[in-house]
Amino acid sequence: MTIFGTDVDRPEGLTYAVVLTRADRDAVVDALTAERFSGWVGPVDAGWVVAVPETPLGHVAARRQHVEEVAGTLSAAVGTPVVVVIVTRDELLQLWAWDGTAVVAEYVSDPSVADPDDESAAWSGPTGVHEAPALAALAGRPEAADAVGELLGEELGESEHESERLMALARALGWPEWLVAVDSLPRRVPGGPDADAFLRLRAGRTGAAGLLAARAAKVVRRDH
Repeated sequence: MTIFGTDVDRPEGLTYAVVLTRADRDAVVDALTAERFSGWVGPVDAGWVVAVPETPLGHVAARRQHVEEVAGTLSAAVGTPVVVVIVTRDELLQLWAWDGTAVVAEYVSDPSVADPDDESAAWSGPTGVHEAPALAALAGRPEAADAVGELLGEELGESEHESERLMALARALGWPEWLVAVDSLPRRVPGGPDADAFLRLRAGRTGAAGLLAARAAKVVRRDH
Protein backbone atom coordinates (compact mmCIF):
# COMPACT_ATOMS: atom_id res chain seq x y z
CA MET A 1 0.00 0.00 0.00
CA THR A 2 1.26 3.46 -0.89
CA ILE A 3 0.45 6.08 1.72
CA PHE A 4 2.64 9.12 1.13
CA GLY A 5 3.28 8.85 -2.60
CA THR A 6 4.78 6.50 -5.13
CA ASP A 7 8.17 6.58 -3.45
CA VAL A 8 6.85 4.91 -0.29
CA ASP A 9 6.07 1.24 -0.76
CA ARG A 10 4.72 -0.42 2.40
CA PRO A 11 4.08 -4.15 2.55
CA GLU A 12 0.66 -5.33 3.62
CA GLY A 13 -0.05 -6.89 6.97
CA LEU A 14 1.76 -4.41 9.20
CA THR A 15 1.22 -4.25 12.96
CA TYR A 16 1.87 -1.07 14.94
CA ALA A 17 0.47 1.06 17.77
CA VAL A 18 0.40 4.72 18.75
CA VAL A 19 -0.42 6.62 21.91
CA LEU A 20 -1.71 10.19 21.53
CA THR A 21 -2.20 12.98 24.05
CA ARG A 22 -2.19 16.75 24.13
CA ALA A 23 -0.35 16.85 27.45
CA ASP A 24 2.97 18.62 27.92
CA ARG A 25 5.69 16.52 26.27
CA ASP A 26 8.04 16.71 29.26
CA ALA A 27 5.24 15.44 31.50
CA VAL A 28 4.61 12.58 29.07
CA VAL A 29 8.29 11.64 29.02
CA ASP A 30 8.48 11.78 32.82
CA ALA A 31 5.41 9.54 33.19
CA LEU A 32 6.61 7.00 30.64
CA THR A 33 10.06 6.99 32.19
CA ALA A 34 8.52 6.25 35.59
CA GLU A 35 6.59 3.35 34.04
CA ARG A 36 9.76 1.98 32.40
CA PHE A 37 8.21 2.30 28.95
CA SER A 38 9.99 0.84 25.94
CA GLY A 39 9.50 2.70 22.68
CA TRP A 40 9.74 6.20 21.25
CA VAL A 41 8.28 9.60 22.17
CA GLY A 42 7.90 11.98 19.25
CA PRO A 43 7.99 15.76 19.11
CA VAL A 44 4.84 17.84 19.52
CA ASP A 45 2.96 17.92 16.21
CA ALA A 46 -0.21 19.98 15.79
CA GLY A 47 -0.56 19.98 19.57
CA TRP A 48 -0.25 16.20 19.90
CA VAL A 49 2.47 14.13 21.55
CA VAL A 50 2.79 10.67 20.02
CA ALA A 51 4.41 7.70 21.74
CA VAL A 52 5.14 4.50 19.83
CA PRO A 53 5.62 1.24 21.75
CA GLU A 54 8.45 -1.05 20.73
CA THR A 55 6.18 -4.10 20.80
CA PRO A 56 2.61 -3.15 19.82
CA LEU A 57 1.00 -6.37 21.06
CA GLY A 58 3.28 -7.24 23.96
CA HIS A 59 4.39 -5.93 27.32
CA VAL A 60 5.75 -2.40 26.95
CA ALA A 61 6.14 -1.13 30.51
CA ALA A 62 6.48 -2.06 34.17
CA ARG A 63 4.11 -4.60 35.70
CA ARG A 64 3.80 -6.24 32.27
CA GLN A 65 1.52 -3.51 31.02
CA HIS A 66 0.28 -3.63 27.45
CA VAL A 67 0.03 -0.37 25.53
CA GLU A 68 -3.68 0.16 26.27
CA GLU A 69 -2.94 -0.21 29.98
CA VAL A 70 -0.03 2.21 29.75
CA ALA A 71 -2.40 4.72 28.17
CA GLY A 72 -4.61 4.61 31.26
CA THR A 73 -1.62 4.98 33.54
CA LEU A 74 -0.35 7.89 31.45
CA SER A 75 -3.72 9.66 31.43
CA ALA A 76 -3.95 9.49 35.20
CA ALA A 77 -0.39 10.79 35.55
CA VAL A 78 -0.61 13.76 33.16
CA GLY A 79 -4.23 14.71 33.85
CA THR A 80 -5.13 14.77 30.15
CA PRO A 81 -7.11 12.29 28.02
CA VAL A 82 -5.04 9.73 26.15
CA VAL A 83 -5.96 7.73 23.06
CA VAL A 84 -4.27 4.51 21.99
CA VAL A 85 -4.70 2.87 18.59
CA ILE A 86 -3.48 -0.60 17.61
CA VAL A 87 -3.47 -1.84 14.03
CA THR A 88 -2.94 -5.59 13.71
CA ARG A 89 -1.78 -7.03 10.37
CA ASP A 90 -3.63 -4.10 8.76
CA GLU A 91 -6.86 -6.08 9.15
CA LEU A 92 -7.92 -5.03 12.66
CA LEU A 93 -8.07 -1.60 14.29
CA GLN A 94 -8.62 -1.29 18.03
CA LEU A 95 -8.92 2.00 19.88
CA TRP A 96 -9.22 3.04 23.51
CA ALA A 97 -9.63 6.55 24.91
CA TRP A 98 -8.81 7.12 28.56
CA ASP A 99 -9.69 10.07 30.80
CA GLY A 100 -7.78 9.50 33.98
CA THR A 101 -8.37 5.89 35.04
CA ALA A 102 -11.67 5.59 33.14
CA VAL A 103 -12.09 4.25 29.60
CA VAL A 104 -14.43 6.68 27.81
CA ALA A 105 -14.29 5.08 24.36
CA GLU A 106 -13.46 1.57 23.16
CA TYR A 107 -13.65 0.45 19.54
CA VAL A 108 -12.99 -2.76 17.61
CA SER A 109 -13.24 -2.67 13.81
CA ASP A 110 -13.82 -6.41 13.39
CA PRO A 111 -14.63 -8.51 16.48
CA SER A 112 -14.36 -11.70 14.42
CA VAL A 113 -10.67 -10.92 13.84
CA ALA A 114 -10.09 -9.76 17.41
CA ASP A 115 -11.62 -12.95 18.82
CA PRO A 116 -11.78 -15.68 16.14
CA ASP A 117 -13.05 -18.19 18.69
CA ASP A 118 -16.26 -16.17 19.24
CA GLU A 119 -18.66 -17.46 16.58
CA SER A 120 -21.22 -14.70 17.25
CA ALA A 121 -18.65 -11.98 16.54
CA ALA A 122 -18.56 -12.82 12.84
CA TRP A 123 -21.92 -11.10 12.31
CA SER A 124 -21.67 -8.21 14.75
CA GLY A 125 -19.74 -5.62 12.70
CA PRO A 126 -17.62 -2.92 14.33
CA THR A 127 -18.22 -2.24 18.03
CA GLY A 128 -17.95 1.10 19.81
CA VAL A 129 -19.15 3.20 16.85
CA HIS A 130 -21.60 5.02 19.13
CA GLU A 131 -18.67 6.51 21.04
CA ALA A 132 -17.61 8.66 18.08
CA PRO A 133 -18.93 11.88 19.73
CA ALA A 134 -16.80 11.23 22.84
CA LEU A 135 -13.73 10.59 20.68
CA ALA A 136 -14.31 13.75 18.65
CA ALA A 137 -14.81 15.79 21.82
CA LEU A 138 -11.54 14.49 23.30
CA ALA A 139 -9.76 15.61 20.14
CA GLY A 140 -11.25 19.09 20.44
CA ARG A 141 -13.33 18.57 17.30
CA PRO A 142 -16.91 17.85 18.41
CA GLU A 143 -18.17 18.96 15.00
CA ALA A 144 -16.42 15.91 13.48
CA ALA A 145 -18.56 13.41 15.41
CA ASP A 146 -20.73 12.39 12.46
CA ALA A 147 -17.75 11.96 10.13
CA VAL A 148 -15.88 9.96 12.76
CA GLY A 149 -18.94 7.77 13.31
CA GLU A 150 -19.15 7.02 9.59
CA LEU A 151 -15.47 6.10 9.47
CA LEU A 152 -15.70 3.83 12.50
CA GLY A 153 -18.84 2.13 11.19
CA GLU A 154 -17.56 1.46 7.70
CA GLU A 155 -16.93 -2.17 6.78
CA LEU A 156 -13.79 -2.26 4.66
CA GLY A 157 -13.62 -4.13 1.38
CA GLU A 158 -11.16 -6.89 0.62
CA SER A 159 -8.71 -4.49 -1.02
CA GLU A 160 -8.88 -1.92 1.80
CA HIS A 161 -6.71 -1.77 4.91
CA GLU A 162 -7.08 -0.49 8.45
CA SER A 163 -4.22 1.96 7.90
CA GLU A 164 -6.51 3.73 5.44
CA ARG A 165 -9.21 4.01 8.10
CA LEU A 166 -6.65 5.36 10.56
CA MET A 167 -5.41 7.91 8.03
CA ALA A 168 -8.97 9.16 7.51
CA LEU A 169 -9.54 9.33 11.29
CA ALA A 170 -6.34 11.32 11.69
CA ARG A 171 -7.56 13.86 9.15
CA ALA A 172 -10.95 14.16 10.84
CA LEU A 173 -9.57 14.45 14.38
CA GLY A 174 -6.48 16.56 13.68
CA TRP A 175 -4.00 13.81 14.53
CA PRO A 176 -0.65 13.71 12.72
CA GLU A 177 -1.19 11.75 9.51
CA TRP A 178 2.21 10.07 9.71
CA LEU A 179 0.83 7.78 12.43
CA VAL A 180 0.30 5.12 9.78
CA ALA A 181 4.04 5.03 9.03
CA VAL A 182 5.49 4.60 12.55
CA ASP A 183 6.46 1.02 11.75
CA SER A 184 9.53 2.55 10.05
CA LEU A 185 11.09 3.44 13.41
CA PRO A 186 13.95 3.54 14.31
CA ARG A 187 14.43 4.92 10.80
CA ARG A 188 12.82 8.15 9.61
CA VAL A 189 9.03 8.17 9.59
CA PRO A 190 7.85 8.85 6.01
CA GLY A 191 5.86 12.07 5.94
CA GLY A 192 6.77 12.72 9.57
CA PRO A 193 9.64 13.68 11.87
CA ASP A 194 13.24 12.57 11.44
CA ALA A 195 14.27 9.65 13.59
CA ASP A 196 16.45 11.86 15.80
CA ALA A 197 13.36 13.91 16.75
CA PHE A 198 12.09 10.88 18.70
CA LEU A 199 13.31 10.14 22.21
CA ARG A 200 14.21 6.45 22.46
CA LEU A 201 13.32 4.82 25.76
CA ARG A 202 14.29 1.30 26.72
CA ALA A 203 12.64 0.24 29.97
CA GLY A 204 12.37 3.94 30.78
CA ARG A 205 16.02 4.77 30.15
CA THR A 206 18.11 6.20 27.35
CA GLY A 207 21.54 5.41 25.93
CA ALA A 208 23.71 2.60 27.26
CA ALA A 209 21.74 2.42 30.48
CA GLY A 210 18.63 1.79 28.41
CA LEU A 211 20.26 -1.11 26.57
CA LEU A 212 21.14 -2.77 29.87
CA ALA A 213 17.68 -2.11 31.31
CA ALA A 214 16.05 -3.54 28.19
CA ARG A 215 18.00 -6.79 28.55
CA ALA A 216 16.79 -7.16 32.11
CA ALA A 217 13.19 -6.31 31.19
CA LYS A 218 13.17 -8.84 28.37
CA VAL A 219 13.26 -11.64 30.94
CA VAL A 220 9.71 -10.83 32.14
CA ARG A 221 8.14 -9.05 29.15
CA ARG A 222 6.58 -10.81 26.20
CA ASP A 223 6.26 -9.56 22.64
CA HIS A 224 2.69 -10.90 22.30
